[in-house]
Amino acid sequence: MSDISSMSVFQTFVNEVSGDHADFTGGTSAQKLESSSLKYESKVPQLEYMCLMMENMVIKKKMKAVVYAGFQKLSRAEAIMDRYLEMAETADIYIFGENDKKLPDHPNITYVHLPKNAELMKEWFLVIDGPAFKSMMVAQDQDGFGTKAVEEDRHFKGVKSSSPGSVKKAVSLLEGAVS
Repeated sequence: MSDISSMSVFQTFVNEVSGDHADFTGGTSAQKLESSSLKYESKVPQLEYMCLMMENMVIKKKMKAVVYAGFQKLSRAEAIMDRYLEMAETADIYIFGENDKKLPDHPNITYVHLPKNAELMKEWFLVIDGPAFKSMMVAQDQDGFGTKAVEEDRHFKGVKSSSPGSVKKAVSLLEGAVS
């Protein structure tokens, strides 16, 4: 098992994708968010949309996949738990976050509680490893919780990739934290 407190998906991938960070903080088109590989700066709504597109691939295709999702705090997953329960009908899901909220039990969902000092507490990520769909996104919180009057205004820097090699590397990293 890997040392979860020092693990960082963001630091592992920030240099994997070339180019400058695209600035999505003021919003962006769906086409840009659907790019197969990019670095970006964003706020919460754009991250939510990116994740929704990825989650919908699992739901609509009833995909057998392994899904790793990091929410910083489990309470941040509560509003979309219906989607995760739907994905869990065909996928094995690992949800990472601070254990600040009891979420519904499901045989295909495992909650990975992060220690308060863990690097992953600063990260929002979604990794989907399916036979026909592989995608990952990770974003590092640049502000932290409680620093903005509106939490959705928090600023993130991130990386998105659908490269099978990048997804395999992310899976290998996160698998070490749950096995």
